Amino acid sequence: MKGYPKIISIKQDFLNLLNEDKFKDQVMKDLKMIYNLDDSKATKATNLIDLEDPEKGWNTEIIDNPMPMWKQKGFMNRQAVADLIVENGGEI
Repeated sequence: MKGYPKIISIKQDFLNLLNEDKFKDQVMKDLKMIYNLDDSKATKATNLIDLEDPEKGWNTEIIDNPMPMWKQKGFMNRQAVADLIVENGGEI
């Protein structure tokens, strides 16, 4: 790998990058972004506004987000992200 990756896919990627001193600041910044991201709610499309004219769009409702960013990255919960930050000398 050359340089800092454009996309960090999973928790193990963060752990690997934390082992390299030159990337630690950027990893901590990315972890804090995930921790602070307010993505606990999502919008769900329920049904068409007008069955005769689908271009008018959908009715929607707000639900609990089933896949927040911390979960997509493989953390058990938001607190696990905070724990990793603190374990590596960062502050929340």
